Amino acid sequence: MIGIIGAVIEEAEAIKKEIKDINENIINGISFFTGKFNDKEVVFVQSGIGKVNAAITATLLIEKFGVSEVIFSGVAGSLDERLKVGDVVIGRDIVQHDVDATAFGYKMGQIPQMKEWAFESDKNLIEKTGNITNFEHQILLGRILTGDQFVSKKDVKIQLGKDFEALCVDMESGAVAQVCTRLGVKFLIIRSISDSITDESDMEYETFVKLAAENSKKILKQVI
Repeated sequence: MIGIIGAVIEEAEAIKKEIKDINENIINGISFFTGKFNDKEVVFVQSGIGKVNAAITATLLIEKFGVSEVIFSGVAGSLDERLKVGDVVIGRDIVQHDVDATAFGYKMGQIPQMKEWAFESDKNLIEKTGNITNFEHQILLGRILTGDQFVSKKDVKIQLGKDFEALCVDMESGAVAQVCTRLGVKFLIIRSISDSITDESDMEYETFVKLAAENSKKILKQVI
């Protein structure tokens, strides 16, 4: 069985409407939806926003449903001028940019006592994204950043992109990647751009989040 996670309501709505024979299971107040997505048995869950919510949800998804892989489908902010609203980033690896244990000799973004700095997506799942056709936006493979902040300032976006050689930033992927790595479950992160590197407000996000969520779902359908 495949586990699918989305963070916000727009992402959840885009995915849930595609699930056939849907059933709801509530665990610790979190709704998990089982059914068939693209003729495959799946469990979908909306994690909520932020790393802790994402980690709790991913752990329950793996432990309670025994999924063989986890795919996160959602939206992100661009850190690269090449990326426009609606484009999609496939996460080659994921780094938590807000982790700072450099005082103890760790690299910026590295979680203490973990050997990984960047959590790597499953290579076979990444390969599936290379066969995607009939998609009107760019699809780029690269690094995704995660932190417990909504990054909106242009200069901060540019600096994060340079410091970490990353394409986009979100608030959940790194936590899901860490949980999957610790629990030995393969994962893939799919993020569609909801706000460009030049936008310094939440205007683009509010306007384009539904478009980005739909585009991320289109990629998801071709991967599963």
